[in-house]
Amino acid sequence: MLKKITFVVALGLASLSDPIVAQTYDELVAKSCDFVETDSIAQAEECLKQAMRLEPANPRNGLLFQNLGTLQRQLGKLGEAEMSYSCAVALLSDEMPSVRANRAQLYAEMSRYADAIEDYTVILQREPQNETWLYERALCRLMAGDTIGAQEDLEFIDTFNPNSAKSRLGMAVVYKAKGELSMAEDLYNALIEANPNSWSLLRDRAEVYYMGNRIGAALEDIDNSIRKNPNDPMSYVLRAQIRYARGDREFARRDLNTAIEKGVPQEVVSRLIEKYR
Repeated sequence: MLKKITFVVALGLASLSDPIVAQTYDELVAKSCDFVETDSIAQAEECLKQAMRLEPANPRNGLLFQNLGTLQRQLGKLGEAEMSYSCAVALLSDEMPSVRANRAQLYAEMSRYADAIEDYTVILQREPQNETWLYERALCRLMAGDTIGAQEDLEFIDTFNPNSAKSRLGMAVVYKAKGELSMAEDLYNALIEANPNSWSLLRDRAEVYYMGNRIGAALEDIDNSIRKNPNDPMSYVLRAQIRYARGDREFARRDLNTAIEKGVPQEVVSRLIEKYR
């Protein structure tokens, strides 16, 4: 949620409710925080830009660049977010490796997995047992086709946290990618038992069932997943595939249309749309 964006630069600053346009650096930073609280992300972005134009040498600008990148990422301005995060990395990465983690996550979102892996590798040299970064690098390695590297990262997590849910979830994805569906199913079963309200785990297990041609079980899981979270667009793409496998061509087309309405680019599902005509 946008309101959960952390604005570390604003600590200690009073929130401005005054409608008068902010003028000073600190006022602009605080005003940006106010805009975030009301989900006015474009206005928050502009306030940070104005603050840095006003004081380009301010030592807090590294933190502002980090926050600016987060706002731009929320706005879908991924190229601009990369530039902002890169400025933050240049200014802060030695003292705050987490800023490089932000850029790594952005690279993964942009499907630039090699760049993401490089950033994760740098910061893991500083914090070799950071479970989140190991898990995220494992997923990037998997997306880049390196299942061995992904598995090594996840197995390393087990050496210092044998009960890691992240490791089990990551291994389920690895097994699914390798076609070892029974192993993936076992892990998803355990994860869902521990997290029965997780819509994403139900969706992921539905995909395992679909891959194994267990269409009835797949449809039950994806229906439950969508009931828990009707706003995930890719769930409708998966349900369309499952419904098509059942012979429900009309319902499959409806799900694809819903996926497009909820944000999936039409070109992503164009092949399926043509197939389901």
